[in-house]
Amino acid sequence: MIGSLIWQISSISAIMNQNSPVIHYHEELRLTELSYVRTSKDLVTPIDVTQSGFLQQALRKTKEASPYVDRAKQLLDKLQMALEPQELIDIEEIRDDLITAAGFSDKATSYFSSSELENALLEVLEQIEKKAGPDWRTEIIYRFLLTRGDTLGGVMRNIMGAEAKAKFTEVILKALQNKDILPSIIHSKANIDKVQQISWPDRILLFDKKPKLIGGKNVDVILLRQSESHVSVTALLDRKDNYLVCGEVKGGIDPAGADEHWKTAYGALARIREKFQEGQPKLFFVGAAIENSMADEIFSQLQSGLLNHAANLNVSQQVSDLAAWLVSF
Repeated sequence: MIGSLIWQISSISAIMNQNSPVIHYHEELRLTELSYVRTSKDLVTPIDVTQSGFLQQALRKTKEASPYVDRAKQLLDKLQMALEPQELIDIEEIRDDLITAAGFSDKATSYFSSSELENALLEVLEQIEKKAGPDWRTEIIYRFLLTRGDTLGGVMRNIMGAEAKAKFTEVILKALQNKDILPSIIHSKANIDKVQQISWPDRILLFDKKPKLIGGKNVDVILLRQSESHVSVTALLDRKDNYLVCGEVKGGIDPAGADEHWKTAYGALARIREKFQEGQPKLFFVGAAIENSMADEIFSQLQSGLLNHAANLNVSQQVSDLAAWLVSF
């Protein structure tokens, strides 16, 4: 009779298991830390946010482009002084602008001596005259603006990245305020608007560091234990057991660059996992431009535990939730 009862209970249990969904408790537990990311769709940047971001970016780009346009006008005035393009070599005040028009970026010029640049410049000027004929002045201006357009692109990428970090930093400071913590803040000497580190009792949060432990590669955000305030940041970064949280923060609203930002962040986070086989710090990702496929991949990593937290920079609740999580360690 007892054996029959056990058999009936086993049969009922088997039937229930067949009709019930399989629950992966480890995945559910990993996602309980995220209050506002329950599906991958929650991470996707809404179209209206993208549109607004493009508008703000265009306005900022117009502002940043003005000095280049003004410089082009000044260059054109100087070009009128020469009868032939070869005479321009002797006008010292426009030498750098001519080098720019020749297609040499600021970084590229560091690989040449002054005489090498002058020879290269003469060669390019001859080619411009041969191609454009009497319109060589206009051709030089076009080429100047073309190269400076590339420069402007780099400037804008830096601005977008800096604005993303600044926005994230502001939310972190608010999270600390909510915990009645008054942190110590150190700004960059080169840029007073850039926060380099935030510290509070037993903790120090660092931005844009290149720890030797992680191959000297940049990590956007690192939270460390700091049991003794007199220990240098370099010494703290050299000890694996100090690492609590590492994360990547990527700005820029253009969906075309979203995948590239994620690949960069993915690579950085993968290096951290590789270096910390045991006692791995928690990992997070914050992005401004997150597309559907990218969101799926991020969410999958949240489920598997490769990532511990994530947020869309444009969704204030998600960023605030991540910041509160970060300062809780």
